[in-house]
Amino acid sequence: MSHSPFASNGNPPSNKQVSSNEPTIRNQVRRRGRALDPNMNFRKLKRVMASRQYFQKYRLKQLEYDLQLEKDVQALQAEVAITSPRIKYVDNQNFLLRIQNGSMNESLSVFSSDLIFKEAQYEELKKERDMLKRFYEMNQPQVLDFLKIKPFENY
Repeated sequence: MSHSPFASNGNPPSNKQVSSNEPTIRNQVRRRGRALDPNMNFRKLKRVMASRQYFQKYRLKQLEYDLQLEKDVQALQAEVAITSPRIKYVDNQNFLLRIQNGSMNESLSVFSSDLIFKEAQYEELKKERDMLKRFYEMNQPQVLDFLKIKPFENY
């Protein structure tokens, strides 16, 4: 077996010694999830790790989003719990006001018809007054002549 200048994974050998306590991509792979093939190409290993990190961030964002949605749901439920009785109260007030409005419309109708009747009666009385006034103006000279002929004292 001959020693080649490249390690079995196709990468040139590194002169740098890595202690087992330093976090390296290979050490991280062993600590989390499924173990990767130690003989895997370095670029592929890096790509797999980046993919895992991306999906881990994605899952965290999804979790945060879900938690925020749950908070929003709880806030909306609290708002509904507060608003629902208010809506019932306002609906009840609206119902009572509609009844009162109907009653007032009936009263207005009665007063309106009464006003029409009284206006007609007023016009009739006005016509009668004008007629009596004309009659008085026409007959006043005759009454004065009558009173001149016979003094008032004789009656």
